[in-house]
Amino acid sequence: MNEETYIRFESYLTNELAAEEKSRFEEQLLNDAQFNESFQLYKETSQYLDHTFSKETLDFKENLKTISEQNFEQKQESKSKVIAFKPWYYAVAASIVVVMGTWFLMQNDASYSDFNQHETALFMERSIGDANLKEAQEAFNAKNYKKAVAAFDKITDFRDPELQFFYAISLIETNNFAKAQLFLDQLREGNSVYKHKATWYLALSYLKQDKNVECKATLKEIPSDAEDFDKAQQLLNDL
Repeated sequence: MNEETYIRFESYLTNELAAEEKSRFEEQLLNDAQFNESFQLYKETSQYLDHTFSKETLDFKENLKTISEQNFEQKQESKSKVIAFKPWYYAVAASIVVVMGTWFLMQNDASYSDFNQHETALFMERSIGDANLKEAQEAFNAKNYKKAVAAFDKITDFRDPELQFFYAISLIETNNFAKAQLFLDQLREGNSVYKHKATWYLALSYLKQDKNVECKATLKEIPSDAEDFDKAQQLLNDL
């Protein structure tokens, strides 16, 4: 998309297009899928910036507007063609495109893979002789979470918080988020050593699902004396 296309987007959003041009624009939205997709992205990003970077974006747009108007006046002296769009639209389009790129980069600052370094499962030290537990432990430590889940599924007694914890992690890794949350919520309501760890992993589960609002809210529940507090604060800063 060239800059004139972004100017058309901005003109349409601010209701500055003439009736005939507006009609052509809307017809293109209906018939040109790529054009429509670009417009929707531009509109969503513009709305996002209005809510998230309001002060900074307005200042940035104002600076670009001044520069754009100066350049526009100079070009007008050497061009006989009348430009139909207001010159500050170039500033608006430029600001949104620049911050749009920054915003997309920001989205990559926090990802589940940055935080899913799990502790080693050692529950077989207390449960010698259980083949399913042995298989679950070995698969988990080998990061074969699909196999670990299959082994955990054969176990009928999940009263042990340690088993609940490692089963929940395996479920998160295999994207079985609803079932994982059942175990994590149970741990969060108890008083085992996994109480706050369960809150941390619930936040990670939300992160993996791109539920950043829920992730932030859950991270804030982790107390300062919890083992994962520093990581929680890091993730909060990244989101």
